[in-house]
Amino acid sequence: MWGELALSLQHGNGYVLSILALGFLATIVMFERIIMLQLVYHIDFVKFLANLKKMVNAEDLTRAITLCKNTSGTSLPHIASRALEAAEADPSKVRGTIEEEAIDFLPQIDKRLAILPAITLMIMLVGILGTIDSLWTAFQSIDVLDSAKKQATLAQGIAGSLSPTALGLVFGMMLLAGYHVLKGMAANLTDRLHHGVTVLLNLLAPQEAAYFMPGPSQIQESPSTASAPRPEVDYNAGAKEASEVHADESFDDVSVEDIKDEEEII
Repeated sequence: MWGELALSLQHGNGYVLSILALGFLATIVMFERIIMLQLVYHIDFVKFLANLKKMVNAEDLTRAITLCKNTSGTSLPHIASRALEAAEADPSKVRGTIEEEAIDFLPQIDKRLAILPAITLMIMLVGILGTIDSLWTAFQSIDVLDSAKKQATLAQGIAGSLSPTALGLVFGMMLLAGYHVLKGMAANLTDRLHHGVTVLLNLLAPQEAAYFMPGPSQIQESPSTASAPRPEVDYNAGAKEASEVHADESFDDVSVEDIKDEEEII
């Protein structure tokens, strides 16, 4: 296989050269992402947060800002630095500043990673296309050759046609492995950043205590209300009034009949 690849390079096979160019581009992207994720964005999050907590609890925001700037100009230290500056200027803007800076930084972690699967697919497709093209050329060339040379020419054509596909598969496996490694590094960094942002929010912008409406059993009477005498309600008053009304009505009826009897006697 490697000998056939070398021969393809010597003959200037365009498909093989295209695969090498795409593979070189993908390799550059991989090394750039490794440098950014491991050397630029990555810090000792545990140590940084521990030192930051001590300084903030001691209310020494100036030293805390200096710590952030000396640690890194990006990633979590940059977010913490902007949050501390907001805490000095206007504490009510701390939460909004942290959220804005975190949303602005998070896309940079996965930046250019989506290019790698696309380049890998292109490399494999170019290899397959090179194989098909070489096979067509080999089958067409045997029509104009003598019968003695047909077998050797066909064998060489088939062997050479497999070189682009083989090279594409080699680059495809390498790039896919590198892509998944980079995705794991990016996911780990994202989790650490989420944890750091949560620590900053709890440290610089703690949530307000939850309020609740007291129920009837939880309402306590004030001393003045408890000491004041409550008016007694006579629930039998209505019944007494009703009985008096009925009594008055019966009395009125009796008196009218007596008056009528007296008039008849007279």
